Amino acid sequence: MSSTIVKLFAGLLLWAGTILAQPGGIIRGTVTEASSGTPLPGVNVMLKGTYYGAATDMDGRFEVRGMSPGTYDVQFSMMGYKVVLKTGVKVTAGVPVELDIHLEETTLALGQEIVVEGKRPLLEVDQTASSVRITSDDLRSKIVNNVEDVLSEQAGVSTVDNEIHIRGGRVDESMFIVDGMSVKDPLSGYSNNLYVNVDAIEELEVVTGGFNAEYGQAMSGIVNIKIKEGSPEYHGTFTYSGDHFGLSTTPWQNFNTDRVEFTLSGPEILTTTLGKLGVTLPGKWSFFANGYTKLSDTYLPTAENLAPTHTWMTSLAPREENDWHGLYKLTWRLNPKQKLSLSYDRSLNINQGYFMSRFQGNRYYPYDYQNVLDHYNTLTKETILTTSIWTHTMSPRFFYEVTVGRFFTNLHSAAENKPWSDYIQTTDQEPIHYSQFNPDGDISIRFGDEFWDYGNPPEWYDYFSDNLSGSIDVNYQPSYRHSYKAGFKHQRSEIQVIDIDSPWLGESGLGRNYDFYNATAYNGSFYFQDKITFDGMIANLGVRYDYWFPGKYLENAVADSGVVTITDAARAKFYQDTFKFLGYRGKGHLSPRVGISHPVTDSDVLYFNYGHFSQLPTYNYVYAKLRANAEATYQLFGNPNLNPKTTVAYEIGLKHKFDENQVIEFKAFYKDMFDYETSQRVTMFNPRLGHISYLIYINMDYARSRGIEIKFKRRFARYFSTDANLSYSITTGKSSTPLDNLLVEAGRLDEKPLGENYLAWDRPVRFFTNLNYTVGPNDNLRFFGVPMPRNWSVSARIDYESGKRYTPMTQVVLREENGQLYYDGISSSDKPYSTLAPPLTTVDLKLNKYFDVNGLEWRAFWTINNLFNIRHPRSINPFTGEGYDPGDIIGYTYISRPDPRLDPSRYRSPRSMEFGVTLRW
Repeated sequence: MSSTIVKLFAGLLLWAGTILAQPGGIIRGTVTEASSGTPLPGVNVMLKGTYYGAATDMDGRFEVRGMSPGTYDVQFSMMGYKVVLKTGVKVTAGVPVELDIHLEETTLALGQEIVVEGKRPLLEVDQTASSVRITSDDLRSKIVNNVEDVLSEQAGVSTVDNEIHIRGGRVDESMFIVDGMSVKDPLSGYSNNLYVNVDAIEELEVVTGGFNAEYGQAMSGIVNIKIKEGSPEYHGTFTYSGDHFGLSTTPWQNFNTDRVEFTLSGPEILTTTLGKLGVTLPGKWSFFANGYTKLSDTYLPTAENLAPTHTWMTSLAPREENDWHGLYKLTWRLNPKQKLSLSYDRSLNINQGYFMSRFQGNRYYPYDYQNVLDHYNTLTKETILTTSIWTHTMSPRFFYEVTVGRFFTNLHSAAENKPWSDYIQTTDQEPIHYSQFNPDGDISIRFGDEFWDYGNPPEWYDYFSDNLSGSIDVNYQPSYRHSYKAGFKHQRSEIQVIDIDSPWLGESGLGRNYDFYNATAYNGSFYFQDKITFDGMIANLGVRYDYWFPGKYLENAVADSGVVTITDAARAKFYQDTFKFLGYRGKGHLSPRVGISHPVTDSDVLYFNYGHFSQLPTYNYVYAKLRANAEATYQLFGNPNLNPKTTVAYEIGLKHKFDENQVIEFKAFYKDMFDYETSQRVTMFNPRLGHISYLIYINMDYARSRGIEIKFKRRFARYFSTDANLSYSITTGKSSTPLDNLLVEAGRLDEKPLGENYLAWDRPVRFFTNLNYTVGPNDNLRFFGVPMPRNWSVSARIDYESGKRYTPMTQVVLREENGQLYYDGISSSDKPYSTLAPPLTTVDLKLNKYFDVNGLEWRAFWTINNLFNIRHPRSINPFTGEGYDPGDIIGYTYISRPDPRLDPSRYRSPRSMEFGVTLRW
């Protein structure tokens, strides 16, 4: 036995020795200056994602040895020259690979200009966070129309009731950045106010975990959008698509939808004209313009006419959903080191709120008002973003960027564009029901059918948020090892809210419930981060400090003893928890960030990140009703001493490269979310009013999210490309909305649970894939020997996810009333959202055919959303776990409410088809 073991051990040693003795790969070559051809000594040569590297000698020669056979991306960098990334370098054992690299001089700092020779790497080894970078070329082949469509294709992102949730966070925990400017509304916390057309996007980055210290005021995700700039020559596109083409009837179901979009870029016209007249301005001027319009009647009932805020907007609202967007960006390159960009971006949405997420009055389709939609509210939302960016390179090691801008958003909701004083109270009088209720022939009369017949809804609402900000970011790279980045930002936010409920009630003339305030707040941040590059390993270390001054409106309310909803203890705590600076009271929060990425093997990269992420409390939860004296029974008051919300997140991931065209990524994350806003009842004694009791927002709720994600991507090779994403996650917490206790007291919720439960937007399982098949103009594809057409493509998107969460009913019995059967039972309110509805599957398809006519590129396309017309329920019957359909038995609570089985919005959009054409020149 012992001799056998010795022989086996000797054999293993011999095998291991044979493996180790095998020759490794060799990459060698010469680096020269592009213009003169002279050798460049001291150029840093690095195999990205590995420990292998070298530097060129006095003759510009380099040699890297010992790597395993495979495909590598080799980076060449030197101060004063553009970085060159040579991708797809294939290494075979014992066979040297010769590379001749030419570096171009640049006046910009190292890393500002990167020349990619070959295909763009699928595996970005220097990332220490979960992020996806999507270019304009990537967007062309996808079935997307806007940024929200792109987000829905990312692992860890779910869309529930028109709201975007990233890795289990609340809807207000993400940050959208457009050309360096945040477009997050501090009043509502929403970031998707500004429409961005995909044709205007140069590059889009989605970060779902571990973002660096430069990003703040977000706890779950960052969406960083870079808008295209003008080109040296004139280029443009024009696209039209629709589902009806002017036909009154079509063989397919249409929703009277039309889309028109265009882009135009090139040398700036005014300066070009002045140059022809002999007036020459310094530098180079270019512009980029983009316009987008979508008009649709949707699949839901429509009003005959909408009434937007201003009469001139009426012509812009011919249908139920009316979306308009325009963008103009002017770029002035004074010289290679200095550049100024100016942009104006404006969106206008006019509709009745069917598909709009908003923090006030989230009704979506108003089922009980469907007979009087012309008298229902019209929502007018305007968003304006104005940005100026100055970029200056001081030396090959240092550059800075200054950004100044204004982000304005306004939402107005009114019925027939009337002032609230002209509102008519809603009534339900038709039909009239007569029934005999005793043998003597006495008749009872009952009015209505649970649908309103006359009048206006109770909501009149108008708010604006006007945000002015300025920031400076500096980048300094003293050596190859360290790259420092630091910055400062300050923002002034003016917010105004007028909120009137049921204006026909009460003695004040302001309705049963109202709120009115105008406040100015200030916030900002400092950050510092260091990107440390070792041989094959990257470390991102950073720290961020955020500050916030709620402003004089709030400070005066705290100091005013007449504001009875602020107790003496709350006043003392406000002064105790805030610091004073330049006459204002403020709060601050420090957030550390750490991210590490390093190779495990030549084809595998392991990364880890940890960080604290915070954001200001939603302003509406701070300022609401501080000085209002409404008569309503159920009210929720703002809290002047709310603290910022905080998330502590961990993530670990592994990326594996099969070859230059195929990569897979595994990642796991865990998040703790603290100091969520919720509502709590406060009881106190006031000398003037006696014992009073009211609800107030406080920092008390918490949540947790954890999950795993798997992502596979195969780049186009021989016709076919694909990516696939699988995620499994669980999100639990105290409550799904800060309004829980208010809803309990109003009788709309049985009780707020004491423990941790699933949150409403939790979707444990999600799998989606994008498949793309492309036949180029020179491909000779045959099918059973028959030649196939050239220059076409087909894209398919398949999405599978867990069904919607709901709260089931228990102790269910059948109850008969007026010849109808109803379910009756008790809600499992101690375990809300504990059950999942059946899973959902969606398939979308897009066909493209390309033509070249007289040097112009034409594309005809056909897009089919929800190809198999699968019904996705918006609301779940808690007795059955399914959607509502005619013939189903419903709950007894609907005996005096509109029948949910006939609600046209009970399912999401059915199959839709659009045909279109694009001209590109």
